[in-house]
Amino acid sequence: MSQVWQESVRVDNNDEIWHYEDKSRWRLVMKNPTLLVFLVAIFGIMLLPLSQGVKILLVVFVLAAVIYWKRGYFLVAMGSRALNAAQPDEEKAWRLYKRAWKAGLPTNYTIMLGNLFVQRGDAATGLEVYESVLEKEKARRQSDGEIIISARISRTMALWVLGRKSEAIGELQELYDEGRRDKTLLINLGTYLLDTDRLEEAGNLLEECADQVAESPGMTDNKGLYLYKTGALLDAKRVYDELLEGEGPKFPEAFVHGALVMIALGKSRKAKFLLQRALEREFFRTSTTSKEEVNHMLEELEEHPEGDDDEDVEDELASSLYDNDLFDDDSPNTEVDEDDELEPNIELDPEDYKDDDPEVVVDPEEMSELESELFDDEYEDGDEEPRK
Repeated sequence: MSQVWQESVRVDNNDEIWHYEDKSRWRLVMKNPTLLVFLVAIFGIMLLPLSQGVKILLVVFVLAAVIYWKRGYFLVAMGSRALNAAQPDEEKAWRLYKRAWKAGLPTNYTIMLGNLFVQRGDAATGLEVYESVLEKEKARRQSDGEIIISARISRTMALWVLGRKSEAIGELQELYDEGRRDKTLLINLGTYLLDTDRLEEAGNLLEECADQVAESPGMTDNKGLYLYKTGALLDAKRVYDELLEGEGPKFPEAFVHGALVMIALGKSRKAKFLLQRALEREFFRTSTTSKEEVNHMLEELEEHPEGDDDEDVEDELASSLYDNDLFDDDSPNTEVDEDDELEPNIELDPEDYKDDDPEVVVDPEEMSELESELFDDEYEDGDEEPRK
């Protein structure tokens, strides 16, 4: 599943905007040594005692050198343009992306490129990209630990798509045992455990991370799916009612899982609505469902509806909690006898006056001293006047 994070900066004063942009340009120059070297080279060429034509040739040469040095950026830009065109040329785009990776990109951009391969293209190539990043970082004298962690987490997505599910879960579990509590790690690990029906491990993960990580749509979806798979349908419904309210998440899995809950509760119309909303989302190779599966579910609901929204299964589930164990017999007798009346019979029948119990005779001589005293006190108390 994918998430889109947006960050915006609002500056109301025009002077502040000017200073902000000015500082941003300066930081851009300082953080990009290539741009700094290029500007210094151009400035040096302008100071040389050469003719204008020679200076132009030198500037063109320096510019060509910079473009070749940073050709990976340009190849990525060209590939994105081909992929996002009115008539996308995916074959050309993936070819350009591969050339960009071979040409060389900064490590963080390389990981992003690997994610793109996994999500929309070739998972095998994406796996090669991640492994090249790990190999390069581990060979450096001072490796970047965060880059290595990011590459390892992303690598598990490629493993999952390639069907190496146990290996993907093992890698994420190893990172978790090392103390990592990255949101992407937790969402992916929970998703993979639920998809492979390792419910006990998934439940422990959700419980352990409930107070450690901020709530997110991905985490909430995992919680709802866990409740559904463990049979807590009403709790799962409450989770998805809140999660899918309004615009809802950007990934389709949440709507599909919500539809499964509605199908189990007999709400076929609501399930169809959620599946149609799922089809409006973008599906990636890393998604745990596909458009074909969603369309198949819709066809199944059309041909064999499993419930009717007019009959609220929620009420049946709730009432069943109170109906259980009301009778010891498997099939209690609920038939009405002929002499049973609608109104309660409060009149005494003649046989009610008969006392068939044997008469009890008390012989004082056979009593113990304690029983005799209690017997005598009982009759003596009966002669006393009541308290006022």
